[in-house]
Amino acid sequence: MRTIIKGKQTDFTPAIRAYIEAKIIGPVTRIVGKSDALLEVELSRDSRHHRKGNVWWAEANLTIGKHLIRAEEEGEDPHTVIDELENEFLREIKSFKGKKQTKDIRIARRIKKVLKKI
Repeated sequence: MRTIIKGKQTDFTPAIRAYIEAKIIGPVTRIVGKSDALLEVELSRDSRHHRKGNVWWAEANLTIGKHLIRAEEEGEDPHTVIDELENEFLREIKSFKGKKQTKDIRIARRIKKVLKKI
């Protein structure tokens, strides 16, 4: 799995990069595996002059084949935004995997039903 970490309008410290790798990249790699997937994580500030409110923004995109799984969060602190993004993104990935597994099970049941009739 290829990963890209981007930062806009902010200085990326090694601590924030390590936090993103621990909170998002690690769990996603365990769930998805080593498939042909592209994971893009972006952390930025809305503007440089705002100090209060939801000034931090994070986005994660996972491209698996032709499917795109996406999550986006806003918040006051970069660590809080990354934590919220992790929860939302993992929920989206598990939902996608569940849909795929359910479809496979439905197809298998249909095949079994046809084979019983024969």
